[in-house]
Amino acid sequence: MNPRTYEELISTTKMYELVTERLDVAALEQKSSDGIELNHELVELILDLYDADSESDFFQEKLRKFSLEEIVAYIHASHRYYLTKKIPELEQSLLHIFSKYGQTHQLLASLAMFFNQYKNKLVHHFKLEEKLVLPYIKQLIDAKNGNLRPEEQKALLEKSSIQAFRDGHDEVEEELKEVSVIIHNYVDKDHQLPLPYRIFLNQVELFEMELRKHQIIEDHVLVPLAEELEKKLREGL
Repeated sequence: MNPRTYEELISTTKMYELVTERLDVAALEQKSSDGIELNHELVELILDLYDADSESDFFQEKLRKFSLEEIVAYIHASHRYYLTKKIPELEQSLLHIFSKYGQTHQLLASLAMFFNQYKNKLVHHFKLEEKLVLPYIKQLIDAKNGNLRPEEQKALLEKSSIQAFRDGHDEVEEELKEVSVIIHNYVDKDHQLPLPYRIFLNQVELFEMELRKHQIIEDHVLVPLAEELEKKLREGL
């Protein structure tokens, strides 16, 4: 096999695992009422997004042909995946570093402190979306499906809006780029990083990429679809 083809196969497999693993996590939680199923066409499109060289290479409108229910379910599964698997894995790597090397590398100690602060902010960000934004969108879907009485729908639309989410949506995902800068500066100065450090740094860079793609799906697919539905419901009052 051509070496480049082999490398591309490995890369594609890793990206596929990144996308589908969160669905496996969701499937293990039987309490979930999202009805998440492995929609192969949706997974293929999200893989295109993960594989794109730049955000402009991905035509976001392709994702909009899927139902809002499917996108909400995927976003919810991603949040759960980050909170229950990805963040704990990063924390475990940090614990391993400090148990083995202590404070011998002050720059990486600073990196760890930044990451812990960032992690707390990110967890708060996800939980806020899970508590306020996704439930509101699910109520919009209920209204569309005729599961809310007219007075309930009116009260819902008077109380909340997707625009309020847009205005208050902090781009916490972007802040992880600072970790990447610290990482690259450190690697440039020291090419003899011990394996536990390299593992942690690779995990952080991969997580930064994940969150950037996740933000694209939220901002350019989830929110526009929810705004369209919200507008139709308001016009129907």
